[in-house]
Amino acid sequence: MTTAFHEELQLELTLTIGGKSFSIPGGQVKHVSARLANHGFAASVSFWTALEKKDAPLFTAFQKPDLVQVRLAVTAVDPELDSPPAPLVLQGIARSRRLVADTHGSTKGTERVFRNYTLEFADPAQVLWRQHRPVELHTDISMAEIIDAHKASLQINQDWAVLRQKMPMLCLALGADAPGVSFYDFVLWYVDANNGVWSYDNQKNEYLLADSKPSGKVAPLDRLRVADVRVQLPPTIRHGTRVLNALANGPTTTPIEQNQAVAGVSHDVMLRTPITAQAEQRQKLEKTRLQVRQRQLQVSFNRFPSVDVFPGAMLRLEGPHWPSAFTGRDEDQRVLELSLEAHAERDSQHDEQQNTVAGYQVLLSARLESASEALVSLPPYRTPRYPIHVEGLVHSPGGEAPDRRYLIVDDEKTSLSYFRMTVPLWNQTVSVPAEPIHFPGHFFFPPYKNTRVLVELHFDRADLIRFLDWKEGVRTPQDGQGDQILLGWNKTSQTAFTHDFQDEKPVWRMHRTSGGDTQIIRMGEGHLFIQVKESPAGGPPTPTYDVSPQVQAAKTDLSASVGGAIGETSAAYQGAMTAVRAKMKSAQAEAKAALGGARAEVGAKVAEAKSGMQGAMSKLSEGVGKLSGTAESAKAALLKLK
Repeated sequence: MTTAFHEELQLELTLTIGGKSFSIPGGQVKHVSARLANHGFAASVSFWTALEKKDAPLFTAFQKPDLVQVRLAVTAVDPELDSPPAPLVLQGIARSRRLVADTHGSTKGTERVFRNYTLEFADPAQVLWRQHRPVELHTDISMAEIIDAHKASLQINQDWAVLRQKMPMLCLALGADAPGVSFYDFVLWYVDANNGVWSYDNQKNEYLLADSKPSGKVAPLDRLRVADVRVQLPPTIRHGTRVLNALANGPTTTPIEQNQAVAGVSHDVMLRTPITAQAEQRQKLEKTRLQVRQRQLQVSFNRFPSVDVFPGAMLRLEGPHWPSAFTGRDEDQRVLELSLEAHAERDSQHDEQQNTVAGYQVLLSARLESASEALVSLPPYRTPRYPIHVEGLVHSPGGEAPDRRYLIVDDEKTSLSYFRMTVPLWNQTVSVPAEPIHFPGHFFFPPYKNTRVLVELHFDRADLIRFLDWKEGVRTPQDGQGDQILLGWNKTSQTAFTHDFQDEKPVWRMHRTSGGDTQIIRMGEGHLFIQVKESPAGGPPTPTYDVSPQVQAAKTDLSASVGGAIGETSAAYQGAMTAVRAKMKSAQAEAKAALGGARAEVGAKVAEAKSGMQGAMSKLSEGVGKLSGTAESAKAALLKLK
């Protein structure tokens, strides 16, 4: 249980409103309440001002709807400490404000009043991001880029490899269709889903996105400044996990055990992916979630600590005043939460008006976790609601705008096939699985270009839901009650299968068109009509060879987005390019062959030269040997003469 204690505090309060800064003397602050956690803080501060006029600058600015930035620094004045800890700093944005006035007579006809100002404020992310609810679609982008685009004035350090991975698409679905879900919820959901860390350094007013908790220098916690320590045992999870991959042609169930789990109790995770790497990645993620949280310490203080104590600070319970068998003694601890309540002992509007230091009744406590604790504590959040539905147009480059062409992109990395859909609202093109959609597997009717479709957007993937209109020329007149299948590129190159009613009698037709060449088969009541006709006026169609779809398919990858249409390429240009490439390859081959021959020839000559040099060196050595022998003989002859 936390007990209040007396402390002399120096409070530095600064308000910035509409670009103007106001400093409040510490003695005017009568109440401070703050709840700090590893992810942020929420606080309130109340202060009296000296006698003010009706048009006092702070009073005038306070009434405006301008953004109010609050900076509060709390320092304990302790003459016993040669090296006092750094001030506890809170820098945030006001969420609400209140004002009470106490009239105190007038001077020269002008009314003067004491005013009591109260501000509730929190760290910037909570205030700004909880009101931020974007609906956006991005392609070929990373989460780091998403966060940078939406961070406003926040300082965020992104030290997490997952954030830098390029994704084919990312969708933010935080608008009115998802009540109460904000960008703040979205970030917390993403961190939780990917087993990351979201932390806030109140001293620096900086956030951290990382894959592990930050560490720092460990400071000893003085037992004499601690009133009470209680051990808290978090509840133990009693379940394991099973990762289920619901593929029809290769289903898998992978159990992930947890030592404290009760047999038969499981949290199941359902997937449907043919990509083995994705399933394995999810299994690793679920395994990290099964860690059991370690015990925590709830510390109540009887004085302000002599070392830095704020969320993220590292402490150690060491020293002669801690019992030898005390739980947590000589172990590194991380501050998880900090609670501060300070009430001025002289709280009248007349007291301590110009003083910077005043006496307060203080309640101070902290919650500590082991420095080795890997599990992250996050505040409650709402899960974003996916999917959202938007209209799109089937993307298939090449040909003319009304042509009925299709494109299927094969991903070499995954061996999966995709259609491409352009979402005009954001002018982005996404991939959807190339599947039969609403048809049985023995029908092959891929979606044609520029067909209007309904697309389902999830966080990092998209699906084709249904078609929204008919292509031009497919719909038959109402009075004929007909049905029609139209196959082919356009009006001049197609085959139509039509069944309708004429004079209330069923009629079936097949009409093939290829430029001026047409064939018709018509079956009606009591007759069969077959016609083959070639119109000289129409003439045969000019053959063209559009390679744009193939180029587009080759350039498309699952992890990247493809740009807009490449355009039509003529057969002559393609032939020329093919010839140029062939000549370049031939020239390269000839150059390589010539270079190889030259290298061989040079190598032979070098070998020959080395051989000659070795022979010359051998002869030279032989000559030197003979010379040495002759010299020795001459020396011997000279010695005999002596």
